[in-house]
Amino acid sequence: MTVDLDRGLPEGMAILVVLPVRSPGGEWGFRMRGHCCCGAQQDFPAYDRPDIALAKLVAKGGKAPSEVLATMRSWSSRRRELTRWLDDRRCAHGDSLELVIWDETGYGIPWELFWLSPQPGSGRRAGWLGGVVTVTRWLSICTDWPVVRDYWSAHECAGPVASYVADDMRHDDRLLEQFSLEPLAGIPALPKALASGGPLGMVYLACHGTFGSDLSTCELDKVKLLLLHPERFDRLMTAATFVFLNACHSGRLIAERGVFADPGQSGFSEVFLRSGAAGVLATSGEIGDEEAHQMADQLLAVLRDRPTTPVAVALRELRAEIAQVTPMDLLGIEGLEEQKQLLPLLYRFMYVYYGSPRTVVALTPRGGP
Repeated sequence: MTVDLDRGLPEGMAILVVLPVRSPGGEWGFRMRGHCCCGAQQDFPAYDRPDIALAKLVAKGGKAPSEVLATMRSWSSRRRELTRWLDDRRCAHGDSLELVIWDETGYGIPWELFWLSPQPGSGRRAGWLGGVVTVTRWLSICTDWPVVRDYWSAHECAGPVASYVADDMRHDDRLLEQFSLEPLAGIPALPKALASGGPLGMVYLACHGTFGSDLSTCELDKVKLLLLHPERFDRLMTAATFVFLNACHSGRLIAERGVFADPGQSGFSEVFLRSGAAGVLATSGEIGDEEAHQMADQLLAVLRDRPTTPVAVALRELRAEIAQVTPMDLLGIEGLEEQKQLLPLLYRFMYVYYGSPRTVVALTPRGGP
């Protein structure tokens, strides 16, 4: 993978590249390089591979919610150099800082839930990275033709919504009825529906997803990633489109090193980015049905009422809101009900956004042009 860190970034933007490496003993780990628009560049020491993917920690049989948060705070505190670099970026750019995390490891590191501790006496508040900084993701995307939109420009997604809502998630219909809609018959209908046509502001898919060890065991509404992966949605190339995959595991990536011997990462979000989507919001694990509905409700309200607000900024605000009402005294969390109070925060931070931090969405209202 080649990342040109000298190309220059827009004012206020920084990028953190995360690459897998092997230790002298042959074990996998990762290393990082940070680059900021102001020229501040830093190489970080190599770290061992962590086992902190939220899909595993928050799953049934995983850790208690308080232990998940304590794990992330402890792991973050051991990344001293990264904490200081990120805090320096906040000092330099304030609330306008836009951080792009280009993670090629496939380890499922929940960067949005990195605990960012500020320099003592700085006046900056501590918090989960995705709630105090505008964070987006990126990855290497292999495609035959250069149709992938970049991660640094301002993209505007305008038009109606193409949507598919599974039968047991019909409550989402109420959220979408305020917009001009193009209903989709199902996931198998995507290639035909997105082959040609006018610009779309958003593609919204609300269904169930599963994740496995290869492309044939990852599914979206029982459609295998293996079958969807080679498709190309030409309609997304003609104009910028935001894709919201409100389905469990839809944002997870897999490195198919078996049949294809391919070191690149694949996933449902990558399929849409490869076709020209300007941004993809998806999940890094299993999300509670009620939280998935609430997330869609609140995000769509922002897109409707504040169409000039970038999606990434809206996500930061929604994460910050849930963090403010979540108990932070982890030592005081004992009973089952108290543990459940922490789940909304974990679910909210399991939504990951791939794309430019400057992508905005202006959806056509129902009955509009």
